[in-house]
Amino acid sequence: MTIERLKLDEKDFEKIYQLMVCSFPKEEIRTRENARAQLRDPNYTIWTSKNEVDEILGFIAEWDMGSTVFVEHFAVDPTRRSGGIGSGMMAAYLSRTSKPVMIEVEDEKNEINLRRIGFYQRLGFHLSEYGYDQPVMRGDASKKIPLKIMRFPQPLTEEDFKNFRYQVFTQIYKSIDA
Repeated sequence: MTIERLKLDEKDFEKIYQLMVCSFPKEEIRTRENARAQLRDPNYTIWTSKNEVDEILGFIAEWDMGSTVFVEHFAVDPTRRSGGIGSGMMAAYLSRTSKPVMIEVEDEKNEINLRRIGFYQRLGFHLSEYGYDQPVMRGDASKKIPLKIMRFPQPLTEEDFKNFRYQVFTQIYKSIDA
């Protein structure tokens, strides 16, 4: 499985944005305009995997935060899930970086979330005890989004979590609640 850096193309952006819309709750994704605007940020990159006819199979959206990388969104086309594309994409992605990789996972204990955590654990991520409520990106601002942090390749320390949380809230969520 290969992944490549997305070159800004309107058709590809629309496909990725539609994947976000069908893969994440409204509160966890930016508006189309804000999502498009963040593509200009030099610390933000979208990696894609495409098939032989240049269709996007999935994407990984990352923020380079200096000493770590934060994967903000990761999704595979719903019609192609459960076929190994996601694990192949993430394995290819992880092989490209020399920095620790952080991801957020939903803290609510239900079957889907537990399966998602297991998926990341099989790829070498470690579930931490640390987490926070993600600020709502759009929609009902009173809705809480409790998340836990997972880290690859080694477990997350309390000090690393505090640094990561501060960076995410100030640089990405642009929240004063850092």
